[in-house]
Amino acid sequence: MKHLLALVIKFAIIAIVLEVVLGYLTDLSAVNILYVALAVTLLAYVIGDLFVLDKTNNTIATIADAGLALLTIWAFNWIMPDADISFADALIAAAVLAVGEWFYHKFVRKAVFPPVGSA
Repeated sequence: MKHLLALVIKFAIIAIVLEVVLGYLTDLSAVNILYVALAVTLLAYVIGDLFVLDKTNNTIATIADAGLALLTIWAFNWIMPDADISFADALIAAAVLAVGEWFYHKFVRKAVFPPVGSA
């Protein structure tokens, strides 16, 4: 249940940021932006949160999530034939997401990965 709540919160943050940033910078539809948000959420949670954050610290996990978001968002140019996301658009979106990820990781550390010995 902890992971489901963490995923829902992460998706909400990513979807809102991408709807605002990509909605303003690109011609992607809201539905297509939600597809991008879903892909970024799932990849970033599994790789960035469950693996990197669990084994390192917030700074490294935030950088990893931002890089992963950048590549995932930009990759949608090849996944969706009608997408036209410039590298700069993807970079701006990833940078804004990184700010949210910094705070999100603090929540995940407390709610999903409690300190050893507390349960």
